[in-house]
Amino acid sequence: MIWNLFRWIWQLEAPLFVGMPPAEALNRCRLYVPARVLWGAVTAEISRARDGDKFPDYGKLGWEIALNCRFTNLYPAEKINGNYLAWLPEFEQPRGLSWLRQDGREITDHEFRRRLLDARPGTAIEPETDSASEDTLRETECISPWWRYLSGYGEKHSRVFLLGHVFLRKNGFRRQIENIETLFVGGDTRYGFGKISRVGWRELSGDSTVFGKPAHLDKEDPQIHSNIVWGHALESSQDSLRIYGTKELLGGWDQGIQWQGSLAWIPGSYSEDELTWSIDNYGYWIY
Repeated sequence: MIWNLFRWIWQLEAPLFVGMPPAEALNRCRLYVPARVLWGAVTAEISRARDGDKFPDYGKLGWEIALNCRFTNLYPAEKINGNYLAWLPEFEQPRGLSWLRQDGREITDHEFRRRLLDARPGTAIEPETDSASEDTLRETECISPWWRYLSGYGEKHSRVFLLGHVFLRKNGFRRQIENIETLFVGGDTRYGFGKISRVGWRELSGDSTVFGKPAHLDKEDPQIHSNIVWGHALESSQDSLRIYGTKELLGGWDQGIQWQGSLAWIPGSYSEDELTWSIDNYGYWIY
């Protein structure tokens, strides 16, 4: 095998914000941590630990990590009777997006957002008057460290965890990844957002599955056999496939250079057939 497969679990120690296109005065938050965001946080943490007082070479190390480590998204999880169970998105026709816990429990996207998200107000301050600047009042959604109790759902307040998988090449980075106990993920980390602590790390030597779907570890890129995508699946390679769900335009910056946006199916989209997906350097699903 080229890859080793691991499962890791994180506990939220502070609200977490991973932005998406806003809605008027609301800065909207994703309900999961994308693999590319996780790759950036891991790169930053290893760079600072390795380089000490020197300015880290984020570009070089980031490329090395992308070649030797592949990540899935981190999804919200609950601890039920000692087991960590992830909530995974899944589109259903004609219902739309819903969330399915790994023990079979299912709720709508609306109810899931009510349980998971919080919102915090903020505004810019005019230094001359020490008062709020005109038209700058905003609310920022964030993943709360605590699940919200909803009457009728039989749930109590409990900690929010994040669960995902890591593929590691046999020849590198296992020790550096295993040494990471704390990460700062997403936006507004300067204000205390996004702190997560690792509470679980286990090699899946006898269970090569990712979110219950079989994984193949003997190819140049790790592969997952699934009819549902739980990462962003780039559209350019799937023109002939019948996929149902929602698309979004991905874009961003990489080492100060803007990279061209690409349309992608969002997590939870599904195909009519079981497909073999490759996980690329930044966690995108490629068919």
